[in-house]
Amino acid sequence: MSSLSDVLTTRSAGYWGVEAGGAEVDAKAIRNGDVGTSGELRWRALPWRGYTAREFTKARVHAGDIVLTTSGNCGNVAYVGIEPEDPTVATNFVRVLRTDPTVTDSRYVFHFLRTPTFASAIAPFVRGATIKNLAVESAFAAINIPLPPLSEQRRVAAILDHAEAICTKRRQVLAHLDSLTGAVFQEMFRDAPGTTPMSAVVEEFRYGTSNKSGDSGYPALRIPNVVGGAIDTDEIKTVLVEPAELRRLTLREGDLLFVRTNGNQDNVGRSAIFSEAAVKSAGFEDLPWIYASYLIRARLSDEIEPQFVAGYLATPAGREQLRERSKTSAGQYNINTEALGSIRLPTAPPAAQQEFASRVDVIEEKRKQVSAAGSADAELFASLQSHAFRGEL
Repeated sequence: MSSLSDVLTTRSAGYWGVEAGGAEVDAKAIRNGDVGTSGELRWRALPWRGYTAREFTKARVHAGDIVLTTSGNCGNVAYVGIEPEDPTVATNFVRVLRTDPTVTDSRYVFHFLRTPTFASAIAPFVRGATIKNLAVESAFAAINIPLPPLSEQRRVAAILDHAEAICTKRRQVLAHLDSLTGAVFQEMFRDAPGTTPMSAVVEEFRYGTSNKSGDSGYPALRIPNVVGGAIDTDEIKTVLVEPAELRRLTLREGDLLFVRTNGNQDNVGRSAIFSEAAVKSAGFEDLPWIYASYLIRARLSDEIEPQFVAGYLATPAGREQLRERSKTSAGQYNINTEALGSIRLPTAPPAAQQEFASRVDVIEEKRKQVSAAGSADAELFASLQSHAFRGEL
């Protein structure tokens, strides 16, 4: 075992710099938000900044480097696999980590820094109530990493690299499926002959209950349950309501739920279709489902397919209409029923809508299969990580 302080021969903090063109050297800058939770680095999002020659030399990243976030979401890491096409540096909330290649394999260390063990070990060194900051030097001095011979490190890293590649491929397939519905919608309805206001095809808009959740009551969907165009039942609260309110708020197959308020404008108006199949796994058999006050329910008329409406609202044109109609107050963006009703939907014959819904069902079924396989991959990868750093691979 060796401390990370001993293993990581370079642990340089970067700089935010100045506006591009305002110093000696321009370079792309890696911010803490550019380092994802799955080990990825969002290269396309990097902004250009200006640096002195000394800052640029100290903070520049090269192939084989590891970058670590030290503020906000502390502990995210990414690996620089190839030399960046553009000159690239770390900013002040990102550390550049390097090893001595004659002693330590950098991919081996990278995989260790992605383990739950490392995440737990840095927790006592993350400080700050509002903005979290990692005390890097103190943490690295206290955290030990198993260090077998270099050949063994490379063997372990190769196994984990292979497993990670499978997980990455599965995420890419999911991302493709996520975008496929929009592509199908554009293909089928780009030449729609006209538009109609959503209010013309909605029987009723209604806000949810403002009653507090408790230990008893009816399962109630909230903002966290409307994610990625679907119903997420990972964390369901129960809310007690009077019989009259229950009748008004009980969800039916095909009801469309909208997020009506959020601090992020892009999340206002995001929607999901309610179905019994979507909530079946939550375990509230025979109980009616209701929804909370920060959601709006649109009960659609029989003449329009819910998936057609949801499909349009997920397109760039649909999202733009939602953005235009959201208003801000006290740092929160909001949309109301009147604004939702004014959204113009493309017109399409029922047969075309039904065909679209059928194609979406096929995509969703495939997505469920890939997602389940991805979950299994993630469990296997976590198991491999655990065994790898106990010398059991």
